[in-house]
Amino acid sequence: MVFPLLFLLPTQLTTSTSLQICLLALQDTEEVLGGADAWNNVDKTQARCPDCQHDTAYFMQIQIRSADEPMTCFYKCCKCSTQWNE
Repeated sequence: MVFPLLFLLPTQLTTSTSLQICLLALQDTEEVLGGADAWNNVDKTQARCPDCQHDTAYFMQIQIRSADEPMTCFYKCCKCSTQWNE
């Protein structure tokens, strides 16, 4: 999930600089979702991992769109730690 960012830059960007800005934007997104501590104290449910096919996963729901849209469920496999959302 990537949130669009808009800001003015005083100089021309190089490929390296563009990559650094993109990585910073993704790090900020992780912080919005709770960072590394977001998965502490979450519940488990029956959900099949798309990678290892394990049938148990941790889950949390977050309202990432407008209030009239349904919440998004985020999952993390209990076996291989793959993350996905629905």
